[in-house]
Formats: sequence, C-alpha cells, structure tokens
Amino acid sequence: DNTMTAGLCLIIENVENEVDPLLDPVLDQAIVKKGQKLMIKVGDSNIEFDMRFRLYMTSRLPNPHFSPELSARTTVIDFTVTQKGLEQQLLVQVLNMEQRALEETLAALKEEATENTKSLQLLGKQLLDRLSNATG
Repeated sequence: DNTMTAGLCLIIENVENEVDPLLDPVLDQAIVKKGQKLMIKVGDSNIEFDMRFRLYMTSRLPNPHFSPELSARTTVIDFTVTQKGLEQQLLVQVLNMEQRALEETLAALKEEATENTKSLQLLGKQLLDRLSNATG
C-alpha cells in the first residue's frame, strides 16, 4: 500500500507462471480519479495512487510460460544469457557492420562508374571532333 501511495518501486520475487489475482487492478492500471487524488482499488480497499509507482516481478524459472493475458499487460524481459544467444547477437552486430561497409563500397563504385561513363562520353566526343576536323 505504502509503495503505491509514495510512488516507490515494489519488487515481487520468485513469481511462478501465474500471478495473484489481487494484483489485477494494478496490472490493468485501473486508476480512478477522485477529486485531486488518483485512487486504485486493491482487494476491498481504495488506495491512493502515485503515477511514479513501479511494479517489478522476477522469476527464477528458466523459461517461464505466462498466460497471454499476463503477457499483454506486462513487459517481459529475459535476462538469461546463453552461449548461443550471445553468438547470435554478435553475428547480428557483425552483419550490420559488414552490410554498412558493403553499402558504402557499392555507393563509391556507382559514383566511380558514373564518372567513368561521363569521361568515356567526353573522350568519344573529342575523338569524333578530331576525326571530323582532320584533313588528309
């Protein structure tokens, strides 16, 4: 109660696949404005609510399977680190860098090709001018 009123953070540890239905109004952000105060009904009592309040839930489950309703009402962050996961993240970073370098090279080659085409046209025109002005 005090954390919601004071706008503090509340950490609930070791959450399993289901969450206590008592938290439904908090997860749904069922906040009602009464006069100048924001109120939320938790259980049988109305509690004053501060918008700075944050609820964090942690789980020790390696791969928790939350219900679709709970997943829709919360943000799930997976902090587990595996060798394969790190390799995939690194590969994505390397590919992004390589792709950027390839795109820069492609742009430079296109610019060089355009300059060479202009040069070729100019040289062709000069050759035709010399041939048409040649006497012989």
